[in-house]
Amino acid sequence: MKAKVAATVWASAFRMIKPYFESSTGRPFSAGLKVLVKASIQFHVLYRISLNIVDIEPSYTVGSMALQRRNTIAQLQSERVFDMNRELEFPLLPQRIAVISSEQAAGYQDFIHHLYDSDSGYAFAVTLFPSSVQGVAAVTEIIAALDAIHNCQEAFDVVAIIRGGGATADLICFDDYSLAAHVAQFPLPILTGIGHNKDESVVDMVAHESLKTPTAVADYLIDCLSSQEAELEALGEIIENIALAVLNKEQHTLSLLKQELAMHSQQHLQQEQFKLQLYANDLQSYNPYNVLARGYAVIRQQGKALTDPTAILPQDEMEITLHKGKFTITNYNLQTNKD
Repeated sequence: MKAKVAATVWASAFRMIKPYFESSTGRPFSAGLKVLVKASIQFHVLYRISLNIVDIEPSYTVGSMALQRRNTIAQLQSERVFDMNRELEFPLLPQRIAVISSEQAAGYQDFIHHLYDSDSGYAFAVTLFPSSVQGVAAVTEIIAALDAIHNCQEAFDVVAIIRGGGATADLICFDDYSLAAHVAQFPLPILTGIGHNKDESVVDMVAHESLKTPTAVADYLIDCLSSQEAELEALGEIIENIALAVLNKEQHTLSLLKQELAMHSQQHLQQEQFKLQLYANDLQSYNPYNVLARGYAVIRQQGKALTDPTAILPQDEMEITLHKGKFTITNYNLQTNKD
């Protein structure tokens, strides 16, 4: 610092300077800002030199804020954390959701109603980690909520940081380096629905997915489940079609095998029937009655077939069986011829 001098802004001037600055920059006129002012120089014998501020140049502060924002982005990129959260694998079924928001915020209520009142019928488990989402305390409270979620991260699939719409000045906290660094390096995918369409905050840039409104976050989660359901249904149809094709092919193969089996069975049956017929013919040729038809006879002595004529005595009774009957003889004159 080379020199310093006191400066005063009178109430009459401040009533014009403050709204002009805030409407031009989109942020509140507060301590810590770098400002470029127009002042008139006053000299007093007792109080020396002083400045009376009569106007302010908002573009200077806007440029300072933009420079700070660019520096934040550059720092995150140089530290190689800018893309870390976006590079996380997003869960297929994000149903366990940790929400960072103010419980009374309209954006949070819209998110809850949209998530549970949709016609999808999907089940979601939402756990709120309360935090202010604007103002000076927002950065500290959101980081504290992220730390609390980190301590039980196994219980959640994704994190949603949501708030309703508001003035650009209310969203300055989402350009904070410390908050953006926590979001970028968080181990769970983070969704943002900060409710502003005009500007994209640094937190939006480093989050896994940036949605414009809390209801858009709810729609995104529902769509994730809907797309997986559609994919499962498509896979089910593919499996069903493959199963039907395999079944039809196997039924056709079975039909061919059935026809082939019937044909071979018929051929085998005919062959066996032919063999049986041959066997029957052979049996018929060896049938004793058929032999008797050719003039042969069977002589039985005491019920046994006689094969040796020398065993016959004159008084023996013998039964003679011919082709067309049988008779008995006794008291006969037996002449035997061994030849």
